[in-house]
Amino acid sequence: MKHSPLSGALAILTAATLFGVAGALAKALFHADISPLALTAIRTLLSCVLFAGVILAVPRLSFRVRRSALPLLIAVGLAFTAVNVTFYFAISLISVAGAITLEYTAPFFVLILSFIAGSRRITFADVIIVTASVAGCFMLSGDGGAWLQFSPGVLVGLACGLSFAIYNMLGNACKARDIGATTVTFYSFFVSSLLWLAALPFLDLHEIPFAAQSVWYIAFIVVLATILPYWLLLYGLRQVHALPATVIGMLDPLTAGVFAYYLLGETLTPANIIGIVVIIVAVCAFTAKEARTVTRD
Repeated sequence: MKHSPLSGALAILTAATLFGVAGALAKALFHADISPLALTAIRTLLSCVLFAGVILAVPRLSFRVRRSALPLLIAVGLAFTAVNVTFYFAISLISVAGAITLEYTAPFFVLILSFIAGSRRITFADVIIVTASVAGCFMLSGDGGAWLQFSPGVLVGLACGLSFAIYNMLGNACKARDIGATTVTFYSFFVSSLLWLAALPFLDLHEIPFAAQSVWYIAFIVVLATILPYWLLLYGLRQVHALPATVIGMLDPLTAGVFAYYLLGETLTPANIIGIVVIIVAVCAFTAKEARTVTRD
């Protein structure tokens, strides 16, 4: 495929916008008495069915994988499940923009996990950047006149960042073993769907009040906020380098905040806004530092 930075940037921008809108719609569904677990199950199961249909419809695509790759793909599916559960629980507990911002702390968890594994050394700049992001988390949790708090919602959001970091690391391992992005995406949905099928008797999905608006919101989340943006993101990352991709992706919390305001009347305190900005700047600074390191190597 011909390298096209502009088309890649537009793809990532569109994906970030769709992810942000979906976060606001998800919180609207929580207000309509649909639980985070139920929404995660519905989203995963429907996405798996639709994505399987795409694979069946496209001759070049296949479900087949090497048997030796199955343990890794199962791990990817488990991490994918953890990302979605913690993401929706975070949205139910704190602001939509805040929850999405915390998901972007994933690079810092990659840094910590790599240090624990002994695969990299932490520099003074790393410490400064991570410290700034932690301070941003405290401010992100501030409510009213309190500027520094650490709420359960922030802890769940950070758990989402950790899960997303593990998912990305496993995704890189799949790439190293020449497992294609389409295969990884499908098996993420498939393994997660098996877990949710086992959990269905405990979710009481039949009691969900499926009003017309809720159905439209769920349809948007499944098609326009799961399958399409993931494809756009994968396409964009093939065209755009890591730093601009990260900067463009940071429009995700902004979009989420705007739509949450118009849909739910959700507002952010000055502390919340500063916390989000601090985390965004820290993530972009870390990404720029990593890009310079790769260039030197």
